[in-house]
Amino acid sequence: MLHIVKSPCVLEELNTVVDVSDDVLLIEGAVYAANPQHRDFAKVKGLNVSALINDLDARGIANRVSPSVSVLDYRGFVSLTVKHSSSLTWG
Repeated sequence: MLHIVKSPCVLEELNTVVDVSDDVLLIEGAVYAANPQHRDFAKVKGLNVSALINDLDARGIANRVSPSVSVLDYRGFVSLTVKHSSSLTWG
């Protein structure tokens, strides 16, 4: 399953349902959790996490992303949706 996360406030709940085979895509305000200095980074550490480059750039944090987080453009976003038969968007 692909979990599309818009806000870091849902990451704790996400951790209760995410599976090792799932992918997590951080978009909008959730991209802050891709920064290892952010308080919510620990909630995504160890997961298959990607972040949308457009949202990282918009917030000026593209250079602060953890090496464990994949950075994707919209083409990569589409590839993730094709890879998974189902997705869930977290507000």
